[in-house]
Amino acid sequence: MAGEEGRPTGRRRPGPTTERGLDRVVNFSDAVVAIAITLIILPLVDLAQEDDGGPVAVFLGDNWTGLAAAALSFVVIANFWRDHHRLFERTAKYSTRLVTLNFLWLAGIVFLPLPTVLLFDGTGDDRGAPTLYIATMLVSMVAVRLQQVVVERDGLLSDEAAAAPRQPWVLVWFPIGLMLLAGVLAATVPGLGAQALYLLLLSLPIGWIGGRRHRVAPSTSSGTGEPSGP
Repeated sequence: MAGEEGRPTGRRRPGPTTERGLDRVVNFSDAVVAIAITLIILPLVDLAQEDDGGPVAVFLGDNWTGLAAAALSFVVIANFWRDHHRLFERTAKYSTRLVTLNFLWLAGIVFLPLPTVLLFDGTGDDRGAPTLYIATMLVSMVAVRLQQVVVERDGLLSDEAAAAPRQPWVLVWFPIGLMLLAGVLAATVPGLGAQALYLLLLSLPIGWIGGRRHRVAPSTSSGTGEPSGP
């Protein structure tokens, strides 16, 4: 709605953005991810330093749950970073909303190692650990997709990316629906736990079909044709 003399009212204009400002957002995000992915292995390094010098096989056997949790966290965080990187490769500007959602995405990344350890150290009857793990991944998955929405709807895309065909939104959000369903099942079905994440395998054929339809724009596609979760 416009006021007198054609001046817009009721809506705040975004402040000016610069390439340097966008670089700072990306560099800060990369630094946080690098720290989070490094912290995954530090508890195991401390255990190795406290080891009495026994056989390596014994140490690995005694700490296999921690090693498995570290490996899983590494793979998931690396996958989240890959999707974030591909999104910002298509981005030429930024906004306050984009930065806010980026902090939400980073919060999920930083918190993820904790529920991962709880997942491997918990008992099979504990539904809290897998539910927390799935919920944490869901935060980062939703955040990166909301960033994508902001980038496209607020005109923050680069000229090349704006001219490229886009993945249908139903395919972009399909893994989110599967992750949400997995979380509900993990929280309500006794003994299911993280096995509910196998539902995400259903997103692979959907993403493959969507990717084939949009190969004319390889710069806009990830494993599922758009930024995707694990």
